[in-house]
This record gives sequence, structure tokens and C-alpha cells, in this order.
Amino acid sequence: MTENQYEAPERQPVPRSGTSRWIAVFAVLVLLVGGTVWWTIAHADPDPDIVDATRCDGLDATTGEGFALHRDDQGQCLGWTVDRDHAFGTKDERVQRVVKAVVDENRAVAGGKSPYVRVAVMMPMAARPGGKLDDDSILHALEGALTAQEVANSDPEYGDVGLKVQLVLANTGWDQKAWKDVVEQLGGLTSGEHRLVAVTGLGVSVPQTRAASVELNTRWGLPSVGAVLTADDMTTRGAEPANTRPALFKVSPSNHDYAMALADSLRAEHPEVTCGFLVADRNDDNYVESLGKAFVHVFPEFDLDKHRASFTGSTTDTNQASNLFQPAVNAINALPEGKPAVVFYAGRDADLPSFVRSLATRARSAEPVVLATGMTGLTVIASGTKGKGDEALTTADLADAKVTIMAASSTDVVGWRQNLNVPERFASFRATFTGTLGFPDGDLDDGYAVMHHDAVVAAVKAARSIYSNGDGKRLPTPQDVRNGLYSLAQDKVDGASGSFHWEDTTSDNDLWPTGKPVPVVSYPRTPQPRAPYLTVCRKLKAPASLANYEVVDC
Repeated sequence: MTENQYEAPERQPVPRSGTSRWIAVFAVLVLLVGGTVWWTIAHADPDPDIVDATRCDGLDATTGEGFALHRDDQGQCLGWTVDRDHAFGTKDERVQRVVKAVVDENRAVAGGKSPYVRVAVMMPMAARPGGKLDDDSILHALEGALTAQEVANSDPEYGDVGLKVQLVLANTGWDQKAWKDVVEQLGGLTSGEHRLVAVTGLGVSVPQTRAASVELNTRWGLPSVGAVLTADDMTTRGAEPANTRPALFKVSPSNHDYAMALADSLRAEHPEVTCGFLVADRNDDNYVESLGKAFVHVFPEFDLDKHRASFTGSTTDTNQASNLFQPAVNAINALPEGKPAVVFYAGRDADLPSFVRSLATRARSAEPVVLATGMTGLTVIASGTKGKGDEALTTADLADAKVTIMAASSTDVVGWRQNLNVPERFASFRATFTGTLGFPDGDLDDGYAVMHHDAVVAAVKAARSIYSNGDGKRLPTPQDVRNGLYSLAQDKVDGASGSFHWEDTTSDNDLWPTGKPVPVVSYPRTPQPRAPYLTVCRKLKAPASLANYEVVDC
């Protein structure tokens, strides 16, 4: 042994007994068998019963190139698709055809030579009784989004057509409660050459919508553009970290905007009205709660907090008891005689026909009533026959109940067809909708197609403002598009519903559209309606809260 070198002593072999040898052999056998079992389980085909339980009908997998769709325990097909022709399990053949058309356009974009980015349309994609959207609303929303894609990929109105657009259709479920998984999946699409840069649609004004937008913005940097959101608390201000700019943009006016537009028209057209009464849905619903509070706030002269009645309304399932509104009708009967009244309705569209028909049963039915409300688009069928059950409201229903409706709205398609206060881009939008794509003209009436079109083209215009800024033709990121939406204050969006922009102010902004026209639609129709009210930048004083409702200037 040399210096500083250690040499281990020689170890003597330990004699083994016969028993110890058998133990060693047994241990080796256990390891071999266990390894074989593990390899077999790990490499075996999945249990077909498990696969069938999660696969959407008609699909051979839950994920693949251009889609991620799975069936939940309620049978809903949730997730997203770009180039897999699957309509989320809906039985509505009209929706199936529109989804196929979107997929066909997406494939054409992918097969072309132009660069492209993706814009998502996220909302409930299949209707169920009691769901947030019915079949027609879903259909019309998708028709509007497809029209926006068609226009964006062929018309330079919304920027450089050298940058094409694919639509990602994403289903958050009939109650929007699957938003978290879907947002996670969409976040995975924000990288790569053809990245997702914005999310539009977002369903209706419920807490899940706000939560999804917060997650999209804070985790993935994705801006959201709500199509038909109107509840004043649909803002992420106050729900995000202090250094994060809000990114839940809306193309529809807020409920406070609806109330302000009604105030302008009501005081000018019905100065005889001296008595007011509020009929409000008591459901835990941001839209109806916000609308009721907006009426109380904007019309203090009627003391609506004290003069009101409540009902428990539906969402889309209108199969309600015939006496749903009887307490409200009784209270309206008790209003002072000889004082013309306005009844403010803070409820979902689905319950409005039943309410109007209930008013025909009031004891003082000979006295006319003005019914004021706010909605995306009012649909009244011109008919001499009264409707019943869940049928649409007709002019005969209004005449029978001695009711004049005044609805502040995001759209007035019936009036625009008659060339009354028509937005500049509506005619070209309608030509693409009914001509190029062949959709029925009547599908525009409820406003869903118009507003979903405007949400998509706003995102497209913001994306292309980055792409065309300079000579580099740089593909935009989600953060670029978020900043581009703020920058539209200098370059307004000319939507089918009118021109609008968002104020590029501090983070203290709820991102309602500024300069957006708010028509007040009357039935019976007035021959020459007033010029629409134009929105200004306003916000809730207490962010994202309806508890102490107060709206102030930005």
C-alpha cells in the first residue's frame, strides 16, 4: 500500500444455507412477474368502457390535431375544435351546418399561403331546458361569428387581409360551469405559429363569465370580447392583481346605458307618465339584478325600491305556471287611478311574452301601460293572433293588453331594414349574412348575430393593427391584441351595430363601449324614432359589485 492510499481488507465469503438460496430465487421471480404485469398494464389498450364514456359521439378520440373534445357525466360534449367537424352533440341541424361551414373556412385558411392567427368563440354550444342560451340564440351567435370570419378574410374594412383568421369554437356547457377546463385548453393554444390571440362571445352575464375572463387575462394574457354581456358588474376590475389592466371588453351597452337611453326617450315621448313600478326577477342572475338596480338609480322620481314586485323567472325554459306574474299584476292594479304608469321590466327575454299576456288580465286593462326594458334585440311578431305558452310575443298580444313596449337595445334590425338610423356597416354585413352565406334574414332580429359579428371583428381589427404596424408584418401575440383593443380609441370599430371604441385610460375602466348607439325600440313602432342615445365611458364606483350600486364617469 502506498502512502495515503487505503486498501480494504479482504472479505471472506459467507456460506449460504439452502433456505437463503430459495428466498433469493423467489425474490427474483417476484420482480420478474411484477415487471411483466406492470408492462402489460402500461401498454395495454385503454378500457373501451372508459373511452366510450368520455368520447363524444361520432369521434374516435378525445384529442387530436385541431380539437380537444370530451363527454362529461351529463352527456355534454365540452372543449374546442378548429378543423374537426363536430357540433358538440347538438341535435339542431342548423347549428351543425354552421359549425361545418366554420370548419371548412378554417381548413381553407390552413391550406392557403397566408399567415394566420386564431380567435375563439367561447359560449354554450348546445341548448338544454333551463340553460343560459336556447337553440336559436346559439345558432344566431354562430352565424354572426361565421359572417365576421367571412368578412375578415375577404374585406379590408377590418385591416390587412394578408393576415387570415381561423375561428376556434369552444363549448363551456349549457350552464357555463365547465369554463375552467376549457380556458385551460384555450391557454394551450396561445403559443406556436398560429396562436390564439383573443376570446370572444363568452355567453351571458353570470359569475362564470367574469371568472373565465380573469383567468384568460391573468394566466394567459388573452383579452376577452363579450358579445351580449350587459350586466354592469361584468368587469374584471377589482378581481385581478393591482398591476393588471382589465381585459374584459364588451361590444354591447351596459344595463346602465340601457336605462339612460330609456330616460331620454321616455321623458321626451311620454311626458304624461307620472307613476312608475318595477317588476324584477328574483333569481340569482347578474343581468336581471343589474338591470333592476339601473332602473332604480336612473329613475329616482319613481322610488322604484318601494314600488316593486318580484317573480321567479326562467332562463330559456318558458314552460312556467300561468300565474307566474299574478302578484305583479295585482300590485299594478293597485296603482293610483288616472295616473299613466310606466312598468319597468327587469327579467329575461324568455319571460316577457308571459308577462305581457298576464297584463291583459288586470282589472283595469282598459288603461294603457308603457312597459320599459332593456335587451340585446326585441322580437315582436306582426300578427293579428295572440300567442300562447312559450310562443313569441305578437302585436295582437300588445293590443290586447293595452301595452306599449319601449326597449333600449343593442340593435334595431327591424328599424334598420326600414332605413331608420341605420349604422353604416349594417347593409354590407346583412348582404354577406343573407347573400354570401344564405342565412335567413329573420335570424338577425334578436341581435345575437349582429353582436357576435361585432365582437369577432373588433378582435380581428386589433390583431391586424399590430400585424400592419411597420414593414415587418409581425404576427401578434395575445398581449398585443389586448393593447390593440385599447388603442382603438384612435381608430374606431365600425361594427354592424354602429361605431364604438374603448377609452384608453388608466386601469380604472370597466371597458364598456364608448360612442356606441343605443336605439330605443317601440312597439307599436313609431314612424320616425329619435336618434339613438350614444354611450359615454362610465364604470361602477365599487368594482365588480352590485351591492352598493352606483355608476360614475370614468
